[in-house]
Amino acid sequence: MADQSLVVKVLKNPNKVVKKIKRVVEHNFEDTVRTFAQRHIWSSVINQTEIRIVGLRRTGNHAIINWLREQATGVVWHLNNVAPLTNPFRYKCENLQDYFPQYEQAIARYRSQAKGDFVAKDWLLYSYEDYALEQITKSQFERKHDLYLGKSAIRYDLLILRDPFNLFASRLKNNYLTVSTPPKTLVEMWLDYAQEFVGETNYLTNHKICLNYNRWTIDVDYRQQIAEKLGLKFSDAGIDRVGSWGGGSSFEGQEFDGQATKMDILNRWKHFQADPKYLQLVNNRKLYDYSQRIFGSIPGTESLQL
Repeated sequence: MADQSLVVKVLKNPNKVVKKIKRVVEHNFEDTVRTFAQRHIWSSVINQTEIRIVGLRRTGNHAIINWLREQATGVVWHLNNVAPLTNPFRYKCENLQDYFPQYEQAIARYRSQAKGDFVAKDWLLYSYEDYALEQITKSQFERKHDLYLGKSAIRYDLLILRDPFNLFASRLKNNYLTVSTPPKTLVEMWLDYAQEFVGETNYLTNHKICLNYNRWTIDVDYRQQIAEKLGLKFSDAGIDRVGSWGGGSSFEGQEFDGQATKMDILNRWKHFQADPKYLQLVNNRKLYDYSQRIFGSIPGTESLQL
């Protein structure tokens, strides 16, 4: 089945497939050359603090990233929604080349970083959305970490999790029911992230910090704790902003920009409590058990069980 799918893709868009293969060859060659030619600079610290951010789409990733950036000082870079097992700078460069070629300065800036002409950074943030933890943390990437991103003085893994009932409602609202790592389903992926959150798995090993999105939205003391764990000087700047990434909120777009804490993000599930597709998604005993352990009781959601 997988082979047939690949053949179909080739037949539908042969030029795209050829372009992708060509890029892979070029990337491997460039990595090999840089491995030998630039090894002498790998001992130099490029990034004072690196935060790898991992979350499912519609988990508040962009709100949290903006909040982090607003409180970080000095030179701050963020690479949004990169792909596993790739050079994040090169990925962003080629993505802009393919879809937004008008951003010539940004393309040149990413290209320079991708080739190892690193700019010293106080904060480097890069985020993955909807990818399996085992894929994000493969050893192939770790071996090339300093080649791709430069050496970091300290590295954090920030795992963001939202309760499944409101998350799935937001995903259904935008028709985001698939994830980036098939054949895993959305439910399976959420359970994987939940198991990592409670410590039953340990894929993320760089000073892992688990962020409860539900609590982050309503508890200023909790936000201060998260900021301090990451070495940020807490100001709570950016907490009320609704960014344009991803179209803003699934339900209100950017209507609440400037007053984001007023959004009713903990009751999204009520919009779909009679929707058969939604009820099928949440009809999972393990889902309820892990949600209870991490988020506590969410009044009314017990009625969703079939």
